[in-house]
Amino acid sequence: MIKIPRIARNCLDTSFFHVMVQGINKEYIFKNNRYMKRYLQLMKEKLNREELEIIAYCIMNNHAHILVKVEDIKELSKYMQKINTIYAQYYNYMEGNRVGYVFRDRYKSEPILDRRQLIQCVKYIHRNPVKANMVKNEKEYPYSSYHYYLTGEIEKTNIFEHEEIEYICNMDFIDEETFLDIDTNIEMKIDNSISEFIKKEQIKVFEIFEKRDILKKLIRYLKEVKKIKYTNIMKKLDITKGTMERLKNRVE
Repeated sequence: MIKIPRIARNCLDTSFFHVMVQGINKEYIFKNNRYMKRYLQLMKEKLNREELEIIAYCIMNNHAHILVKVEDIKELSKYMQKINTIYAQYYNYMEGNRVGYVFRDRYKSEPILDRRQLIQCVKYIHRNPVKANMVKNEKEYPYSSYHYYLTGEIEKTNIFEHEEIEYICNMDFIDEETFLDIDTNIEMKIDNSISEFIKKEQIKVFEIFEKRDILKKLIRYLKEVKKIKYTNIMKKLDITKGTMERLKNRVE
């Protein structure tokens, strides 16, 4: 599908970025296999023309995560613009000549500044399908690079019906024990806490973002029960400072 490059231990700098794209109004723009295949195909096609390497990825129903290494940030912008523009045209056509924006923004990106952050980002990306209750284990999800990392084997899948998919695992900066071990850091604490909240309230993940009362209840749970700082909650839930201030006033 996409060849994952070797990353030397001494090249961890701001050349690494965690890129996120999301459907407009959280719309399911990757709602079935056909749409996911098309986006992955575009990622592969345009990758050959840009000075950019993909480290990890995961395509979900309404968003996608891509971890990249790029020397010139302009190349990242060009790459994302190409694949998102073409995909938007494809999506609108497939949806009965739909008109309008497909993506919430062009894309969002966060710099990866050290090795630990890089490893945590890889874990976070691969764990998305589990957090969304789509699969029980990361290896069950076909639209991410998890299997590639886990086994290093050549695997042929049905992601592209007429094409053999080759995974080449050569990520020598991550050993298997480090990769499989889940650190009990703040990010994982929030993930686990949100999962507990969802089970406790018997709700779906999307309801957190569609129903303001549930979002407020979740924030109160994270802050008062789990003792998590508002700044960490805001970052995890992708809430702006202004929105969080309004929610805090109502929560408190």
